[in-house]
Amino acid sequence: MAEAAADLRPELDPTPLAVARYPAGWWPPVADGPFLAAVAEPGETTVVLPEDMLDTLPVPAAVERGWQRITLAGPLPWELVGFLADVAGRLAVARIPFTSVSGFTTDHVLVRSAQAEVALAVLRGAPAPPQRADVINP
Repeated sequence: MAEAAADLRPELDPTPLAVARYPAGWWPPVADGPFLAAVAEPGETTVVLPEDMLDTLPVPAAVERGWQRITLAGPLPWELVGFLADVAGRLAVARIPFTSVSGFTTDHVLVRSAQAEVALAVLRGAPAPPQRADVINP
């Protein structure tokens, strides 16, 4: 029998999030909400924000809706090795695509809302649910 995985103490934020691409040089206004992350690169600015904030901003060049944020308990020490590898491995076994955002002391993963509860369970140490070979996750 396989040993149970450690509980990573994940917390699910119920706020529906969007990942939006804006032109390089654009920066979001300060948000009064549960979460905002922005990455400015030479070719684009990527913003993760509550879906309802999209109506208050310029139309993005591209947008992916339907994400939720799972926060992994911190503070996580800078010297910690393999933490996100563990998270990625658990989600991969459960066939859950994700992306991650790191703060100074915490890590967050973004998963599709339809898979958030399963992601939460496997990050708490539950085994991945059986997968049907003929089903592809969204």
